[in-house]
Amino acid sequence: MGEEKAAAVGAVPAVGAKDAGGDKKAHGGHEVATAAFEKMSKRQQLALLAAAGLKAGPNVSLAYAIDKFRRDKIREVFLYVFFLALFTISALLQRDVTDAHYYTQTVKDVILGEDFPGVTWRKTFHDVTVDSDFWDYMTTVIPDYLYEEEWYNGDKFTQSEMNYILHVNRLVQAPRLRQLRVVESDCIVPQRLRKSLNRCYPQFSSRLEDKDPIAGWPPGAILEYKTDEQLETKEYTNGLLPYGGGGFAIDIPLYFNKTEVLEFFTYLKSQRWTDLKTRAVFFDFALYNPVNGLFLSVRLLFEFLPYGQVRPSSQFRAIRMGLINFDDFVALLLDVCVYAMVLFYIVMDIRKLLAMGRSYWGQFWHWFNWINYGVFIITLVYKIQFWLPSLAYVNGSGDLDIQRASLDFEALGWTYYMVVNWNAFNNIFVWLKAFSFLKYANKGVANLAYTISNAGIDCALFLLIFAIVIFAYAQAFHISFGTDIAEYKTLLDSIFGLFKTLLGSFDFEAIKQVNSILGPLLFVTFEVVCYFVLLNMFLAILNKAYSDVLDKGVDDPMAVEFRNTIEGYFKSFRKKLIFWRNKEVARFKSDGPADGAGATDMAQDPRRHQLDGEAMALMLQTVKDLSHTLRALNDKVENISKAQALTGAANKLNGAGSFRNSRVNNSMQQDMLDTAGGPHAMEPQATQAHSMAVTPPPPVPGSAADSIRASSKLPSYTPPTVPNGANGSGSRGAMHGAGVTTAGKPVLPPGWQEATDDAGEVYYFNARTGVTQWEPPSIIVPPPPQRPGPNEEGDVTPRM
Repeated sequence: MGEEKAAAVGAVPAVGAKDAGGDKKAHGGHEVATAAFEKMSKRQQLALLAAAGLKAGPNVSLAYAIDKFRRDKIREVFLYVFFLALFTISALLQRDVTDAHYYTQTVKDVILGEDFPGVTWRKTFHDVTVDSDFWDYMTTVIPDYLYEEEWYNGDKFTQSEMNYILHVNRLVQAPRLRQLRVVESDCIVPQRLRKSLNRCYPQFSSRLEDKDPIAGWPPGAILEYKTDEQLETKEYTNGLLPYGGGGFAIDIPLYFNKTEVLEFFTYLKSQRWTDLKTRAVFFDFALYNPVNGLFLSVRLLFEFLPYGQVRPSSQFRAIRMGLINFDDFVALLLDVCVYAMVLFYIVMDIRKLLAMGRSYWGQFWHWFNWINYGVFIITLVYKIQFWLPSLAYVNGSGDLDIQRASLDFEALGWTYYMVVNWNAFNNIFVWLKAFSFLKYANKGVANLAYTISNAGIDCALFLLIFAIVIFAYAQAFHISFGTDIAEYKTLLDSIFGLFKTLLGSFDFEAIKQVNSILGPLLFVTFEVVCYFVLLNMFLAILNKAYSDVLDKGVDDPMAVEFRNTIEGYFKSFRKKLIFWRNKEVARFKSDGPADGAGATDMAQDPRRHQLDGEAMALMLQTVKDLSHTLRALNDKVENISKAQALTGAANKLNGAGSFRNSRVNNSMQQDMLDTAGGPHAMEPQATQAHSMAVTPPPPVPGSAADSIRASSKLPSYTPPTVPNGANGSGSRGAMHGAGVTTAGKPVLPPGWQEATDDAGEVYYFNARTGVTQWEPPSIIVPPPPQRPGPNEEGDVTPRM
């Protein structure tokens, strides 16, 4: 399941003695391109062999290792796609999130959103702030909904309709009321207050827990302290402080009616069941909905804080327990298949570890794999801890549930939620693992994967700097504003508050109101540092990494081989589809109608119309291609005809003209050479026989031309003549040259340019040979062809 980065660099000639020539054919008949792997080191060769699951030996060739690696990688990619789909389906089937949401929200609205009766303002569970509010809630809202007795029209419930919430959610065991207390202790107070303050009630801790008996139920009974083993209750950590599983507990039997429950809470209130020693009161009950098959654990916690406040909180956990319906068995089967594949991947990585040795741990994806395996193992441990008690509960006898709470649904729900949370966290690892296969998709996606890989170290350093900045400002906001603004009351809340600030959720006016100088200063500097410095730094890191990838053209040779192989498979598959379609077309063409009715049926066949349209489009495209070809041939023949027409004029001017030389500005000549650069400058120079005019007659001594020649700095030049009959016998095989003009301007051969010197004189310069002359150069034309010219009708189309 790992990514063979070292092996992906490539490979060299065979490590062993086995002939690599026999292994150059890859799967599917494609030849393995070993030329890209010829510069590998010995260490890279061994890494490639290890990635292919081979060990270096006399009978192992590099070509075979490359071929095996490619075939194994193809199987690994498709196998992981299957595993990804299997894991996703299994994770979604294990929990019906939508039903659990609506089920939980419905019960929440009833238990937590119900108004206190007898008050003229809206007061709910969340408005409980003092001990009197606690007793009002327990004596009004709880009896009305947990022990409802009549329908909306006043009809009384039958015995089978009792112990339901909203008529469909069954109470599965007796609700439990549990209290935790602390002992009275000495207070450390200033000297001035010692006479009036000498006793205190500290916050809760297991060391200061009070275990003295208190008043219980029925009236006159004494309630003893019980440990967590006796109550079968575990520690609870979702409050302000962790609370143990022991305490003073009373189970309310399910056969109680509403009146008896009201008497129960009224009696405890009269006995001051809660006092200054009380630190927490738990009220637990559990429901079951037979339609969606979900259990619902409900815990209401009232924390009696040392400074006099009662802080309410709640915990609702929807749980799927046991194997009840068909979906439960399917989810269990898929989960078993997932863990079977995880075990297979673990075995494969262990084999790879034994083959590669220490170099195995030099690859990032191998570390990533083992972290993923660790998460799977942790999830499996929690699943075992959940399934054992849940199966025992759903398959056991419920005779005692009517009198006592036999199962701690909150603790079991916590384990179930740990399974869900670790499974959700593992979804990230499983899907991120797909990034290791991105470079095998195509070159563009591979560049993105290489960018992330190359920027990994820089991004890690950036995250370290970012964490330092966030922690520094979080501590500053917590110290400065935590007392007045709830968003910064703890250091952790302050960190989360700053992240919300980065997303645009903040209360600047509240910050400014607390401290009009320090508040805006901290806020503005935080925004500037995070947005204008850190954010741009992060973008610069990614931009540089991506530019480096594009500039260096980095690509994995093994990834290239993989993409070529997959492309070959798709081409082969496409050819088969085209071949099948051609066979269908041929069958339609060959099956002609036997009579008029058959012709009508064939004409009405929609597939036949579709094929006829495709054939017509193909024929039109062929005609267009043929037309373009004929037009190009006509242009070539026309050029040849024009060249033949110039032959006669060239012969007449073959001996005319005189050759003069003069001084030309050397700097201008160099500019012409620079201007003439480009692809022609790199070509071999043309021979003088094809670039110069026919030799003119030498000038008369003492003439003006001779004086100009004497004072010119240009070298004397006499181009060679083309021997007669060089291309055959007679004048027909000779090369003809002459100065040709068009519209009063000379026609220049290739490489020649017209220029003007300082005196305004026009001269001609050959950019290829560096030769200059005053007279227009001659055009060298080939001899006329032996075949006849264009026909009389002017048709220049050659015979096909």
